[in-house]
Amino acid sequence: MKLSTRILSLVGTLSLISHVEGNMKLQARERMREDRAARERMLAGGSDSGMVFSRGYICIIKPQDFTFAVPTQFRNAEKDAVPLFNSFSSINLAGTSTFQSGGIYDPADVQIVDRLSGSSEDVTTVATAKVAGRYQFAGQRQPKFIPQADPGFFFNGECVAGKVNNRVSAILGHSCLLNLCLGGGGYNCLAIYAGSKFVFAPTAVSFDNFNKKNNIVPALPPSYPGTIIGGTGLFNGAVGYVDVTTITGSTATTNFKKGIAEYVQAGYITQKINVVSNIPLPVAP
Repeated sequence: MKLSTRILSLVGTLSLISHVEGNMKLQARERMREDRAARERMLAGGSDSGMVFSRGYICIIKPQDFTFAVPTQFRNAEKDAVPLFNSFSSINLAGTSTFQSGGIYDPADVQIVDRLSGSSEDVTTVATAKVAGRYQFAGQRQPKFIPQADPGFFFNGECVAGKVNNRVSAILGHSCLLNLCLGGGGYNCLAIYAGSKFVFAPTAVSFDNFNKKNNIVPALPPSYPGTIIGGTGLFNGAVGYVDVTTITGSTATTNFKKGIAEYVQAGYITQKINVVSNIPLPVAP
């Protein structure tokens, strides 16, 4: 009798454990279904209320944080560290890249003023100082004052020239992967892809006969759209789009003599970034 009672008790205990485990699995599956449905609703159009959020930001890029990279096949075999060309017009632009990194600011905190050309305060070499007044800023404007940047708010990434016309040294299309980070110590970031038509001749300049001198005025690049393809931190699952417009630029492209830079570019690149997202966007500090 005692053995039979123990067996029945054990069977009952095992049945109870099996029932509890079954309930836990059902609850886990239900939570997974709810999470999956929430993600699908968010990807389909944002929050449950269908709200769309938009905000504008300003990015300011210092000269040392913007780089034009030439593919290795166009480099000097004897001096691999420097490109082999006497001017940018001799480059095959296909595959060339631009890298940028700049702080993000509230548009209300950035004032753009008219400014034609650089001065000795904008440059670091004597050679550049001598020509700073002759080489004007793209757009002939610059930020009046650069606020202190929050390390958690920045815009960086790479754009690669895909379609080009080397006969006129023009880029016809590009492919960009960009990060727009908006707080969270730099971990709340929107991932942006831009792969549209982009017609721009980086070596194009005009000549302004100011004070009877041929002042070289470089062109500003055109605006371009981008698609938000996800994000990190609070922007996990983000969708939407952006528009990037360059409103100020640096002086003309660097000249080279025997692969050595004769002078460096001066001036800040300022970009206006308009963002539309399914997730709320914070105000820049």
